[in-house]
This record gives sequence, C-alpha cells and structure tokens, in this order.
Amino acid sequence: MTGARFGLAAVSLVFALAACDRVRLDENLCPVGQTPARTTVLLLDTSDPLNPKQREVFARLVKELQEPDGPPDFRIRPGDALVVYELTQDLAQVEPRIRVCNPGDRPDDWTWKRELTEGKAIALRRWQRFQESVEPLFAATGSSAQSRSPIIEFLGVVVPRHVPSSRMESKTRTHLIVYSDLLQHSDDLSHYGPHPAAEAVGRTAGLRHLKVDLTGVEASLYRLERSRDARWQTRDHYYWWTKLVQSLGGEVIWQESV
Repeated sequence: MTGARFGLAAVSLVFALAACDRVRLDENLCPVGQTPARTTVLLLDTSDPLNPKQREVFARLVKELQEPDGPPDFRIRPGDALVVYELTQDLAQVEPRIRVCNPGDRPDDWTWKRELTEGKAIALRRWQRFQESVEPLFAATGSSAQSRSPIIEFLGVVVPRHVPSSRMESKTRTHLIVYSDLLQHSDDLSHYGPHPAAEAVGRTAGLRHLKVDLTGVEASLYRLERSRDARWQTRDHYYWWTKLVQSLGGEVIWQESV
C-alpha cells in the first residue's frame, strides 16, 4: 500500500470509529438514552427584584456552573444536566423553566485529533446553545410577586423527579441549589412568626406530609436578605435550613447570606 493510500485509509478509519462512538444529543443537548451522572436543580425565587449585590452573586453562580475551571462541586460537567425551576405558589403548575445538559468541553480547547473526529462547528453551536439557555435566568428575577412561598412543599414536588429513591441503588448524583429569601410561608408552616424546629418537619403530627427525602443530595443555600424581613431572617433562621436539609438526609455543601 502506498503512503498516500495508507494515509487516506487511516483517516477514513478514524472517522468511522468516531461516528460509532459519538454520543447523540436530544433537543436539550442531553445524551439520548442516558441518565446524566449528575443533575443540578436550581430553585430560583423571582418574587422580588435582586439588589446589585444579589445580582453579582447570581452572576458568579451562573459562571461557576458553566466554566470548565469552575469549583468542582458546582461545575456542570459534560453530559451533566441543569434543571431550573421558578418558585411558584401554584404547585399544580410546576414545570422546569430550563432543562439543558452541558454538550461537552469548549471546542476552543480541543486538540487537532478531536477536531478531526468531531465537527467543531457543530460542537461550537451546541456549546453556544448551552450558554444561551442559561442566560435568560437573569431576566427571570423580580418578575412575579406572590402572597405565599411554599418552599418546602415545592421541594416535595420537584425533588422526587430528579433524586433516586433511597431504597434504590443509583450512582446518579443531585446538587440542589436554592436561591431565595428562604422565608417559608404556607398554611402548614410559616417563618413569619413562631414556627417548629427544623427537625420536626416530616416527623411530628401535622408536619409529616412535608417530609422530603434528600438522601444523598448535596445542597447549596443562598439566603437573599430583605431589609423589610430583617426581624425574620435571623441567625436562627439561617441555620434552621441547615438543620432541615441534614434532618431530611441531605448534606449542605455551601451556605451564604447575600
């Protein structure tokens, strides 16, 4: 075989192998027929406008979710999913605002071998779609005033959709991020006044129905400070949520007041 023919055959073989190994993506840039190894669920409270500091921290959070060199606990790796919900008082209408997967590493960082085996232009468009799907999060903040804030009940609807039951063996992981004033307010439990200890949720009469199984869930809690609610957003309130996550089987990996 001549050198030219051998080179052509080698290139053809590389493309053939790449076509076999390439992962097909659905309309959300998620691998077809595969469950993401890790899903980040972001619960976004849009009932009040964000102040400049809260917008700055939110921008940092979104960047950390996207960037390849972001914090390991936050970065959405190739094939991992991001699902975004807006907190609503109508629990019958809970649907994701955004669901998107990271389609892969930035094409700008590819080696020549990967450029040869996968269409760089196609991959670049996929990456741009991933970023464009995340950007509208900024427009959502401060768009819907609500009289009730059933955060725990909302988690009871959303978490089972993305967290495997503790009775099942699963290697999938879930990172729950709550970006909210964390002032629970519903008929069953309200932080606007005396309220039960976090450990009582899901365990005592009248509160058992609020139990949410957070076994194996990593949680990041951002409490948005509101000057009008300073009397309720106390130090005890801040750690009430830490205790709640832990009592429900989860682990708080980040907590911050903004």
